[in-house]
Amino acid sequence: MAEYRIVRLQVQRGPVKVGWAPLRSYEPAAILPVDRILAGPRGVRGITADGAEILDVHHQDHPESRDRKGRAGVLFMGTGDYVALRARYGPHVVDGIAGETVLLDAPDGLAGRGLPPVVTVTTADGPLELHDVRAADPCVEFSRFCLGQEPASTVNADVRQALVDLDHGARGYRSVAATEGVVRIGDLVTL
Repeated sequence: MAEYRIVRLQVQRGPVKVGWAPLRSYEPAAILPVDRILAGPRGVRGITADGAEILDVHHQDHPESRDRKGRAGVLFMGTGDYVALRARYGPHVVDGIAGETVLLDAPDGLAGRGLPPVVTVTTADGPLELHDVRAADPCVEFSRFCLGQEPASTVNADVRQALVDLDHGARGYRSVAATEGVVRIGDLVTL
């Protein structure tokens, strides 16, 4: 068992994959850092420093929801995973650019680790369980973003290799909050 401190929280105000397939691109402008999140079975709401509430695009109630079935509400990743991505793809892959909800201070990263199906966030209000933990599937759009490639009607060998390299947790892990809870920067996540 290992514990990791939360160092960043963020939401996606809208889709980060924009345009129409196969010419969609990855546009991280919709990613917004927040002070805390309200996590629940239907998804995440971010709360800014001034108290504004922002519905994450993976929340089932978001008008452009990317998760109508409620399987991807909380995405988490480790700081070491970003170190590895920058080493492979370059300095433009900054912390938070992959769109995870929770960034953990995990210098060795989380990719490729056999994570349990349930992890626990220790919040000021008590434990919050995240269920159905699984590696986030990599996508063509983020792969092209990492590689610095423009959208194209075909997927080249470099993108196919990036899809392999970004699998097994290198793009983070998805999960669903079992109950309602407030998560803050500094809270601990037990894996």
